[in-house]
Amino acid sequence: MKRPFSLAGISFLALTLFFAANCFAEPYLDEGTLKKYLEPRDYWNVRLSPDGRHVSVLTKKDDRNTLVVLDLETMKPTASVRYEESRDIEVNGAEWVNSDLLYYSVSRKVASLETPLQYPELFLLAADGSRNDRVWSTHGNYENNARRKGELTRGHPRVVNVLPGDRHRILMLVLSFERRDGAGLGKLVKMDVRNGDTRQLDNVPEYTERVLSSKDARTLLASTLDRDYRRGLLLSVNGGKSWTPLPFDMAGYVDGPDPLAVEDDSVYLLAQRSGAIDAPSHVLRYRIGAGRWEVAYDIGFSSLGGIDVNSEGELTRVQWVDDRPRIEVLDPDDRVSRVLQSFAKSYAGFAVEAVSQTEDKNMLLVYVGSGAYMGEYFLYDAQTRKARFLVSMDEDLDGAQLADLQDARFTASDGVVIPGWFQPPPGVGKPPLVVDIHGGPHGPYHAFGFNASWHLLNAMGYAVYAPNFRGSGGYGRGFERAGFGKWGTRMLDDVAEGARHLVDRGLVDGGRVCVYGGSYGGYGSAQSLVRHNDLYRCGVIIAGVFDLEKQKARTDTRGWYAGGDYMDMAIGDDEEQLREMSPIYHVDEIRAPMLILHGEEDERTPFKGAEEFVEVLEKAGKDMDYRWYPDEGHGNALLENRIDEWQRIERFLRQENGPVSE
Repeated sequence: MKRPFSLAGISFLALTLFFAANCFAEPYLDEGTLKKYLEPRDYWNVRLSPDGRHVSVLTKKDDRNTLVVLDLETMKPTASVRYEESRDIEVNGAEWVNSDLLYYSVSRKVASLETPLQYPELFLLAADGSRNDRVWSTHGNYENNARRKGELTRGHPRVVNVLPGDRHRILMLVLSFERRDGAGLGKLVKMDVRNGDTRQLDNVPEYTERVLSSKDARTLLASTLDRDYRRGLLLSVNGGKSWTPLPFDMAGYVDGPDPLAVEDDSVYLLAQRSGAIDAPSHVLRYRIGAGRWEVAYDIGFSSLGGIDVNSEGELTRVQWVDDRPRIEVLDPDDRVSRVLQSFAKSYAGFAVEAVSQTEDKNMLLVYVGSGAYMGEYFLYDAQTRKARFLVSMDEDLDGAQLADLQDARFTASDGVVIPGWFQPPPGVGKPPLVVDIHGGPHGPYHAFGFNASWHLLNAMGYAVYAPNFRGSGGYGRGFERAGFGKWGTRMLDDVAEGARHLVDRGLVDGGRVCVYGGSYGGYGSAQSLVRHNDLYRCGVIIAGVFDLEKQKARTDTRGWYAGGDYMDMAIGDDEEQLREMSPIYHVDEIRAPMLILHGEEDERTPFKGAEEFVEVLEKAGKDMDYRWYPDEGHGNALLENRIDEWQRIERFLRQENGPVSE
């Protein structure tokens, strides 16, 4: 990608890593190469201030996340935040409240865990650096915050609307800490950003998980999820003073649609047509005044990137991904949509996104990225009609000749279309294959974009197949629910059939296919070695599950709001079926060697299960290696442990799957 302007000369944002152009020639992953991939982001969370005078960015400085505010004219810093005095706190996100102030959240290291956790705290930083206040703490906030008087509101704050018409207040949804034990009542709160004072509005409906707001905060949409995981919609047209059910009664669609946007007379949702598992998804519009639903746009069987709605409630732009990112402009007079369409034409096959714009809409911050490019930010000036390069997320990796994604959707043996991505290594004719099973499994999916792990595998000479098997998120409720109760059966059949499809096309070496994944992907890898032991030559199992019945009893998910009910629905509650889908009871069917990696403090997929699995494997004389990581939870957080993990994976694959040159 050609760039006319760079921030490389700014000392505090200086790049310190140099990417070796011939990294693909050497299969061994040395520590320097691993660091480039495992800590790849130089700049991220870039945001433009409403007046266009400043830009905020998160960057790494001395291995610490640093929030920096830059003057756009001089490109010099005006404010920065880095918690170097405490190694247990990190800045992890920031957004502008108004032209002079932005809010940011933090994560904190808890107890012995190395993985930082999102904390219920909120901070306000002035663009000129004159202020950096914590305005929401774990103890909550009072009506009179300075004097700690009046009604106290406690819980996890989520900013719903920065209220462009009121520069001194923001609207927040605060979810109760006691959500796991009861209905999970939330509160709508207006905070005065000058002093942190809060004023509670009426309680939002029971089981609320999310609130969407119109620009003026008059029309609100609450999305609820009850204990049976049935989604409900409630509407308020008076700023949250009262709520009425919004029945989703549009015939022919799967219930439980995903809310997208709301304006004064319009609600937009995404819903999949009922019937086929791989049925198309539609953007639907509910006209509040007329009280009727209508189809606004058909994105087909694909994943939605986003929509844009103008102040009149009209749909101006739809973005989605099928075999590649796509954009459709519905309002040719909408300037932002036209700019994005122009970027999409210039960068064919890339995803483009309008990140933020000024209040006068004269300046627009645009993100551009793909499977081969982590991403770059451009600033478009409507007055000059020119765009200038602002910053790359990683100058080294974005400047390297990395592999791009290829569409790998196929039709399964029962006629269902299974989406996915294929990323072959450059310069290898018929490479060995690593199949990446994503975690979750319901909700997450392999999205289009840059994946450092896939490029690491490419650097080792391996092609990567990343399937979005049924049960994955991103492709509609019907497709997601089709995986319920089929964790160890049909979902993994989709994965295996997709890998065989690549073999049949001659794209990979069918004799050297390995399976890899973490969390559900770890479970799926272990169970795949049981169910499809004629396909996989080896398996890498990270933070896996090996006994589904014990997992349901041990996991911290059970302590969540409706967590037990969800697991019964998603995994199943038939003891015989759970045992049949648990690899620990079928180790005799495993033929391939395994590498098992797990954190000793993991509460999501508890470490005890990995110990038990290894004990059974040892008694059965199975070929396996394992490594436990003290003080790590559900996945490794420390860079030194992540480096160790990948060096073990590289050695294991070379030993069990053969060198790439064979």
